[in-house]
Amino acid sequence: MGCCCSIKNPGNTSIGRVVDCPKCGRVFPASTTNFNFNEHLDNCLLSSNNQVHPYVGITYWEKVQLDGEYKWILKTYDPNMIINEKEIHKESFGSKQVWVRGRLEKFRIPWQNGCQIIQIQQANILESSLAAISQLRTRFLHGEIKIKFEEDTIVQDAGGLLREWSTQVILTMVKLGFLIKTDTVEIMYRLNPNVQTDLNKRQVFHFLGQLIAKCLFERIPISCYLDRTLIRQMIGQKVTLSDMELYDKDLYHAWKFILKQDVESLQLNFTIDQNGKNHSLKTNGNEMEVTQENVKEYVDLCIQFYSQKSIEPYISDFLNGFHLIIPKSVISVFNAEEFEMFLFGLPFLDLDDWINNSIYKGCDRYDVHICWFWDILKQWNQDQLKQFLRFCTGSTRVPVEGFAKLESNRGEVSLFCIEQSIFDQNNPYPRAHTCFNRIDLPKYQNKQQMEMFLLATLDESLNGQFGLE
Repeated sequence: MGCCCSIKNPGNTSIGRVVDCPKCGRVFPASTTNFNFNEHLDNCLLSSNNQVHPYVGITYWEKVQLDGEYKWILKTYDPNMIINEKEIHKESFGSKQVWVRGRLEKFRIPWQNGCQIIQIQQANILESSLAAISQLRTRFLHGEIKIKFEEDTIVQDAGGLLREWSTQVILTMVKLGFLIKTDTVEIMYRLNPNVQTDLNKRQVFHFLGQLIAKCLFERIPISCYLDRTLIRQMIGQKVTLSDMELYDKDLYHAWKFILKQDVESLQLNFTIDQNGKNHSLKTNGNEMEVTQENVKEYVDLCIQFYSQKSIEPYISDFLNGFHLIIPKSVISVFNAEEFEMFLFGLPFLDLDDWINNSIYKGCDRYDVHICWFWDILKQWNQDQLKQFLRFCTGSTRVPVEGFAKLESNRGEVSLFCIEQSIFDQNNPYPRAHTCFNRIDLPKYQNKQQMEMFLLATLDESLNGQFGLE
């Protein structure tokens, strides 16, 4: 069903029925408020009426085989590319990206219609950003926004400050504890409802959703990797047990263990303890025993509790902020892995940051062997650097604050460390201590020999041939 005119009573009351926008086709559920529906219609009226092909100029990632290796390549839409829009969820990742970008561009307010300039205090970046964005009507977040730092009276924003601003705001949220690391091998972040702050937490998490959506809308990669349970909910999909491995590895293994055991011997009921408080997973859960017949339901309810109920209302605030700018109906065509790639892009490792935040044992930065080591890494591509970082630390990523905040398995700052060791012909490979981000580097006879054995650490088929602790 459609509607051709704006509803005249904007407010917090719902529109009461499913409505689709007559211009862009976006579907609004019955629970949508009149205010949000009117804002969308205003946005569409301001949007460009240019009839250029909706996909022209859109870029997308595609995995291709080059020189015997699979690599991600950034491509530009080719008019010969056939996209089955009626069954877009069945299309390739590349086609989905093009289709989604085309749909999102329909919401864009052309720069010719003007821009919104927001004043930000760098010394008070989160509070001033929160205040500035809250004063904007949502539809303006689909248009051009220019950042003006009050402390800088010279620099004029030509687009780059939006990237700098968004990165600094997210970094500040991590430092203040609104986002905390997950207990996983890969470095990811989750919402922290227990953060101690004088700010209105609901407003902050709503703003975070808007900020990440704006970055996605403007093709600005997010440097802070969100956990898989959050990714699932952003695209409107159910959180699964496998997703929990990228949220909390201990919970994941515990539930996986329960599903394989004689659960009745564990004497569990439908309750869960968190932070010293007992929570019922369903009505009268403390009186309901977990059996072989209902153990899957128990695990599903545990997953739902940790990924959603325990962080309400903040998870809903975050999702509402995000979906005001990026409609769930558009991005739901992706699976979780695809959406992560779409949102984060390819991770980039800053080698200079790595070098500047490394320490040494039994050697120093300017020893010839250490100079060889860094010279070799400078010749490697990003894929090779990521694989080597995994070998050394267990993860292909670094914290959003960079290598200066690498942590040990105990959660303490532990800088990347190179310790020189004696070259042993019987075991010539480097040895990694991933718990402490340390690598034992043998004193090789020459640079070529060192490069040969360092490259071997990237070969997964040689797992177990070199040291790993």
